[in-house]
Amino acid sequence: MPGIDLEVQRRRLTELEKELVRQIERPEDAESSVSPDNAIGRLTRMEALQAQQIGEAGKRRVKQRLFNVRKALAALDEGTYGRCFRCGDQVPAGRLEIMPEARVCVKCAGRR
Repeated sequence: MPGIDLEVQRRRLTELEKELVRQIERPEDAESSVSPDNAIGRLTRMEALQAQQIGEAGKRRVKQRLFNVRKALAALDEGTYGRCFRCGDQVPAGRLEIMPEARVCVKCAGRR
């Protein structure tokens, strides 16, 4: 792929994969179950539930990014890294510099 060093991208993706796995495996207090016995009052319980939901949403985002990183590593192995998986066009090098796990071009990313 012109304009991008694939070995540098592989190292970046591998390091990013390790960091995301660490984030997923790290225990979070906000993710623990909210027990009625632990809540002092109605607002405290609502706040605890909200914190738990925020923590779970963050974990889902990290898992989705990890999925994309692993797909990008597989694409490197297959020789398809840097190609949009939807339309087949080249993903701009600048996009891959910012987000090495990008699997779609800017045009396809805007479509959703």
